[in-house]
Amino acid sequence: MRALFRVVPLARAFSFPMTSATATDSALEVFESVRVVEDGQFTHAQMESVVLPALASDKIKAVGPSPATTHILHESAILADCAVLGHVGAVIRRSDGALLHHRAGSAPNWNVTKPKRLRSRVMGDGLVAALPATAQYYHFFERLLPLIDYLDRHHKPGTPLTVLVAANAPAYQQSVCKAVESAYPDVTFAPLGTSERAEIRRYLWLCEAAGNVEWLPVTAARAARLAAIMRAFHRQPEPVGGALLFFSRGDAKLRRLLNEAELEAIAARHGFQRFVAASGDHAEQVRRFGNADVIVAVHGAGLANLLFARPGTAVIELFPEDFVKSTYLWLCNRLGLRHTPVIGSRGNYNQDFRVDPALFSARLDAAMASPRRHASTAA
Repeated sequence: MRALFRVVPLARAFSFPMTSATATDSALEVFESVRVVEDGQFTHAQMESVVLPALASDKIKAVGPSPATTHILHESAILADCAVLGHVGAVIRRSDGALLHHRAGSAPNWNVTKPKRLRSRVMGDGLVAALPATAQYYHFFERLLPLIDYLDRHHKPGTPLTVLVAANAPAYQQSVCKAVESAYPDVTFAPLGTSERAEIRRYLWLCEAAGNVEWLPVTAARAARLAAIMRAFHRQPEPVGGALLFFSRGDAKLRRLLNEAELEAIAARHGFQRFVAASGDHAEQVRRFGNADVIVAVHGAGLANLLFARPGTAVIELFPEDFVKSTYLWLCNRLGLRHTPVIGSRGNYNQDFRVDPALFSARLDAAMASPRRHASTAA
């Protein structure tokens, strides 16, 4: 089939890349293209309780010398004559339809970019970037953070930058994009429809990727920058701490905590307040996580809100026995948060599980007895 599309002129009428190409090899200007080995600096207890059990669940494309390390790629460059395919968010070279990917990645999955007629949209001569479409909360920040890093370290002030985002983006993404616009006067976010193909003269390629795809390559300084941008946009004061947060998955269909009411009652006796996030209340998510001294939550994308937590915050993460992941242990270590895992029963088909109340109570008591908690209470 691919051979047929190469020889039949009809192929040009479809956004269907014929080959793959490393993005920075033909760039007009490369700001950064480095691959480094990062050590997770996990303790022996963290290795035994989370990192090693998570090998069965973490999505790992390439590993370092041990499960405690990973390769991380940082790329930012300007490329000539590219196109962004609205239906999948992929970037291709306009000259030959080569699908662009990063240096550490494997050849793309052709099924991701199935042929589809797209309406051409010429973006002009200005600099254009794109945030690949995703409805998943965690992966949205994974795509956004390299943009903020570029704007802070490489962008020439006064140079307009248009950032394409999915036209049907969830409310929280629209809110975050408006916040970034307010912080960077050169930046404008523009919607790209699923039936459109953006033709771009000068494309800003941004990529950060870890060998363990569960591990977000973010620094504490960059997370603090993002949190400051969001607080400024929502007119929130600096967080003062003192709050205790029981972060519930609500009526989520996956990974439900079957005895949540029992654990919530235990937490409530300590002063914890239950909170369920929604797409339209992102300002409240920023505020709640910023002010929390202790956060209790089942593993899930909503814990990406740890990007807004203050260093020293205690995080109690609940897992089914057969679905332990190292995502937020890694993030906690990088952001200076204190991570405590609580392993529950084996999950059913939907990963629904229970947590032993006595074990949960003991972990909660330990977190409440921390020096950070006493300092915040005294303040």
